[in-house]
Amino acid sequence: MNTGKALETKRLVLVPGNNARDDEPFINMLRNDGNFRDFCGIEFSEKYLAEFRNYFERTGHDECIYSIFLKGSDRFIGYVGFHRERNLDYEIEFYISKSERRKGYCEEACKAVMDLFFSEGVSVDHTRISGRKLYATTLSDNRPVMQLLSKLGFTENIPEDGKALIMEGFVDEETDEFFGYCVAKYVLVREEGDSGDSTIS
Repeated sequence: MNTGKALETKRLVLVPGNNARDDEPFINMLRNDGNFRDFCGIEFSEKYLAEFRNYFERTGHDECIYSIFLKGSDRFIGYVGFHRERNLDYEIEFYISKSERRKGYCEEACKAVMDLFFSEGVSVDHTRISGRKLYATTLSDNRPVMQLLSKLGFTENIPEDGKALIMEGFVDEETDEFFGYCVAKYVLVREEGDSGDSTIS
């Protein structure tokens, strides 16, 4: 859970995620935006949508979620944050409302939280977390996200033995059905003393 302070950029206010405030707007976005598969790899259903309830204040997951608001507005437009994978790598994640895309908001928000992660660190369950390396995962056919990651400085994380097809998925415990999808993995390494391109436009 994000136990840090709010951040401000040129156009945005990023505040620690709050279930009571942000849960319903987020669920409505996922239900109505029409790209549930792009976000999580499976086709929409109310059953899978329910997995994202109470997403913003989970503890014990090494997650740090910032909810995104336009300056001067109390309307939730998305989120950006980090979580820790099973291999202990930190991965960035984000979602912006369909109505607010292609305006640079996601890039602006990502840069702000990435700069914090790479410098003084973010507060997760009252513990300061920072690092020099961030990862990202997206569906291999999600071109807009791949382009955004490239703009943020990420590069495709290609194995030493060459590009490989990466499959991820899960098994539905009720139906025993396997859902698989192809993903692309990205990495960003921030060297010591490298402040990165923190210009927010």
